[in-house]
Amino acid sequence: MAHRVTFFPGNVTTEVEEGETVLDAAVAAGVHIDASCGGAGTCGKCRVLVEGPHRPVETGADGHVLACQVIPEGELYVFVPAGREVRKGKIHAIYSNAAFEVREPLAESILVEMERPSLDDNLADLERLKCALGRPDARIALTALRRLPQTLRGSDWRAVATLARDGSAEEIIEVRPSGDVKDLGLAVDIGTTTVAIELVDLRSGKVLAQASDYNRQMVAGEDVLARIAYAEEKGQERLQDLIVGTLNGLIERLCSPTDCGASDGHGHRAEDIIALSIGANPAMVHLLLGLEPRSIRYEPYIPVVHVPPISRAMDIGLRAHPHAPVYCIPGRAAYVGGDVTADVLLSGMHLKDELALLIDVGTNGEVVLGNREWMLTCSTSAGPAFEGGEVSCGMRAMSGAIDAVRMTGGDLEFSTIDSGEPVGICGSGLIDLVAQMLLGGWIDRKGRIVADASGRRRDVDGVPSIVLHSGEEEISINEDDIANILRTKAAIYAGCSVLLDSVALDFGDVERVYIAGGFGSHIDVENAQTIGLLPDLPRERFEFIGNGSLGGARMCLLSSKARESAHSIFESLTYVDLSSSSKFFDQYSSALFLPHTDLDQFPSVRERLER
Repeated sequence: MAHRVTFFPGNVTTEVEEGETVLDAAVAAGVHIDASCGGAGTCGKCRVLVEGPHRPVETGADGHVLACQVIPEGELYVFVPAGREVRKGKIHAIYSNAAFEVREPLAESILVEMERPSLDDNLADLERLKCALGRPDARIALTALRRLPQTLRGSDWRAVATLARDGSAEEIIEVRPSGDVKDLGLAVDIGTTTVAIELVDLRSGKVLAQASDYNRQMVAGEDVLARIAYAEEKGQERLQDLIVGTLNGLIERLCSPTDCGASDGHGHRAEDIIALSIGANPAMVHLLLGLEPRSIRYEPYIPVVHVPPISRAMDIGLRAHPHAPVYCIPGRAAYVGGDVTADVLLSGMHLKDELALLIDVGTNGEVVLGNREWMLTCSTSAGPAFEGGEVSCGMRAMSGAIDAVRMTGGDLEFSTIDSGEPVGICGSGLIDLVAQMLLGGWIDRKGRIVADASGRRRDVDGVPSIVLHSGEEEISINEDDIANILRTKAAIYAGCSVLLDSVALDFGDVERVYIAGGFGSHIDVENAQTIGLLPDLPRERFEFIGNGSLGGARMCLLSSKARESAHSIFESLTYVDLSSSSKFFDQYSSALFLPHTDLDQFPSVRERLER
């Protein structure tokens, strides 16, 4: 029996089957409720008010219940309080400049003029077209072949052929009468938390418009393991629908005639998108393509594919030319995906002699060490603390999030995104906060809150806490939150340490540190060094490349040379598995202090602490 569920504000209605939860209804209706744990009932962030028959569930003092625990038993009305919905976010699609050369893009249109057939020249239509194109081995889509006779004769044998590339192979996906042709491509970064796209002119390489949004799969969990578990329990089709819906919603924003987002003020047609290039981690690629992700979660952690074959937009359900090729950048391992390959491609570290360390700080933490001769990579089980998960006051980089904290006159000052009333703390704010509390003597090197923390110390539910803001909803950070932050930063630093140790090097040998990811662009290096997230190296050695996944995807969209480089990077990367490494456990344990048990690794932090 199905039950009707209506969400407010918004008056959005859907139905759920017997036994499904209000969170399941939110997934089906596209209502974004903050649910970091993916329905496990542990994060406590999906609090809502309900009216109507439902199975008995624990109710908070304020009447709120957890959406992931409420099972409707009749028509139900759900009220999502302000602050529980996913707010407008600060998602960054900016990346460092690179050589965005246009050289054999993933697809392109070519104007051809043909001689009319005659009794002396009796080539068939398709062979005549291939001859004029100079592509005798090109395939042709059946839909294009069926329309070919009318198109060629109707245009007096002067037409535009659109070719899609799959390595050295080419396919004619459309033949149109000559005229104004727009070759549009889409560069895509599918992150576990956020999705960003760029509409690109495939002829000039110019970005025409950008759009970004949160990945609608967030309601199924904060990290990839939660998503895979959700897919196992409730079917991967739901998660595929959510990511396809996210992408189609972004495409619609760029291609709608009333809100095209293009600087020239002219609308773009989705049908003119003739190619898509995607950077994403393996779990996101599997869920997008409808591949079974289960084996990624279990030892020995083997994905279905490292180098996904080129698909067609119509096979996935994307709003684009039906035969537009969809290229996914190859990934090295179950937890080191095409997004990391794209990071390396954009950074150019694979072309240089200097020893470089690349750190992608996001929902997971990936690390690459090496240069043009060799590269090692690993993935750390960092956890989602810097994305707002596992921290009671944590949130994503949305409006109202505290994004920067400083100690002034012995007390804390902070700023918020959009300068609004604070409702939580995002990743950059958490790094600043822990660093400033350590330097101010509010917490010790184990992350424990000291008794005289400037009058802000409270015991909240028996756990020592620091109150940052007392408003309609109090914002505080407790010792359990700090411990989660320490575990996250320790995993990333330990991953870097293991890679260096495996080749008998140390941080002092690193000549360049690339920080990738939209969140990484907002990290204060000194504060990140203070908590032991980043190595204690001179500031000039750090370079922020921003959203390398998106930048690398654009490079691959425009150039066969970039796609060849991406494959070469994939083949060059040697994966180091940390799950079975005793060295990683030792390094991780040593990094569970602020900044580290060995202060000799952080001389500038030791100096600040002594000062």
